[in-house]
Amino acid sequence: MAGVVGAVCLAAGAHDARADYEFQTGVGVGGAWLRQTPALTSKPVTTAAREMREGELAVGGGLALFGFSGDVDLTIDDRWKVPLFGGALFWAVGSYDAVVTSVDGSIARVRPWTALRGDVLLPGVGRRWKHRRNMVAVALRTGVSFVGMGGSVAAATDWAPLTLRSTTFLLQAEVEACRRLDPTTRVCLQVVPRIYDHELLNGVVFGLRMEWGP
Repeated sequence: MAGVVGAVCLAAGAHDARADYEFQTGVGVGGAWLRQTPALTSKPVTTAAREMREGELAVGGGLALFGFSGDVDLTIDDRWKVPLFGGALFWAVGSYDAVVTSVDGSIARVRPWTALRGDVLLPGVGRRWKHRRNMVAVALRTGVSFVGMGGSVAAATDWAPLTLRSTTFLLQAEVEACRRLDPTTRVCLQVVPRIYDHELLNGVVFGLRMEWGP
């Protein structure tokens, strides 16, 4: 009899200890700042004058961007936050001068105002705290970030178009303060320092985010 009671208690304890898993989705809109634009790699170019090999162009300078994001998270026991996957797309805003540089020995021009940045957001880990209708959450997240721009390279008396891009590992910290609007919807202010984005502490993302879930 004692063995049966013990087995029942163990089963009940295991049931009570089982973690509660819920999924959450979110979309955001806002701005971003890239402190230092990375060097960009150009694809090989064939011109009337000669064939140019793939090369790296120094750009430098900062970029202001605007864009959208979306992702899916997993919450555990209403406390732990596990960002799963997501994405973001930003484009340059503001006025910029062309950057004059060189590729494979020829003069090149890069157009920062054509910049596009795409992020593929990968899993991370975080924590959240609730008080009535308010919530604060923090998380560390990994990913891959892509930057692309348009440009041109001197080819005799003409200019040939350049396709420029750069890819990097991404590590960012996500910090948000939220207010619940109804049982399934929250609105949040989010700030996301880029811990590593082509180099250390290379910018920030900020904006408004809507979340649906527990």
